[in-house]
Amino acid sequence: MINLAPQLAEEHRLAQIALASRTAGHVLGNWLETVQPRRLPESTPGWLRESLDAIAASRAHSRDLAASYLRLHRALNTQTTLPLYRPEPASEVITLGELRQDFADLAEIDLDPASNDELEVTVEEDYDWPDEDLEDLDAAARTSLVVTGPVHARQRLAEAERAAGAGRLDDAEFLDELDVLMRDAGATAAAAADREVLRGGRDLLHRASAADPRTVGWARVTDADPCAWCAMLASRGAVYRSRDAAQLKGHAGRNAPPVDPEDLEKYHNLCHCQVVPIYSRTDWLPEQGEVFRELWDEATEGHTGQDAINAYRRAIEARRRRARGRRRPLA
Repeated sequence: MINLAPQLAEEHRLAQIALASRTAGHVLGNWLETVQPRRLPESTPGWLRESLDAIAASRAHSRDLAASYLRLHRALNTQTTLPLYRPEPASEVITLGELRQDFADLAEIDLDPASNDELEVTVEEDYDWPDEDLEDLDAAARTSLVVTGPVHARQRLAEAERAAGAGRLDDAEFLDELDVLMRDAGATAAAAADREVLRGGRDLLHRASAADPRTVGWARVTDADPCAWCAMLASRGAVYRSRDAAQLKGHAGRNAPPVDPEDLEKYHNLCHCQVVPIYSRTDWLPEQGEVFRELWDEATEGHTGQDAINAYRRAIEARRRRARGRRRPLA
């Protein structure tokens, strides 16, 4: 039987990216249209309110999408699944086709019928989904937007004015610089919005799978051009619930620093990684993890600790330059 887990993981990752990118574009466009550099205190509150509303709506969609992905992913790997994320009457069994269609609808993609669509899957009704901490999520989004948008713009504007000195603040050169700094601030705020939308699905996927006794570990799935940190996490393959278990031979490279499952949940702005739950030591693992682990072993030969991490970072950057020159993915 064809293993559908790799395709499903990538479809979920891409659907989450599309959702977050649309919201980020909205936040940036609204910034450029409404926020005025000379009237930051007056023009940013409206932008902030609208941006937070957009993030909240997309974050909820991100959670629904992650829950649907998790239900289908678990069904494909264990022949059992979790109950519906949103409470409503449900039967004790569901078919893979129904799970697949629910995911396709939320991901806004078309999926071809599969040979196992009629296969019935048992629903484990005794499972409780984790609650969403709206207050914390909203506070995190507000802080991210304020710091990366208005605060960033105010700091850059003050620097530009000091650099202008006694010169006119309305000359062409200064106005050009003003336009650039406002676009930069809007772009950093949009990147923060991207992360805050993805936080919804990531938070749900992490906490829901951690509360599931069938989950034994997790693996990082990166985009085609990850930073060295994300590539290092992906290189660990499966990181199991026990930190000691993660260091068993065959599951980590030479000189590999210990990686706690919590480390997999660390993301930077414009990071489009996702985490895949693992249900057994024979489960499918992302192939890119093996590529990055081989690179780790090669790059860190003779190095330990921080020196090994620095050597790996240099190797990743060198590989990235070659890949871009050939217009190929990093892994």
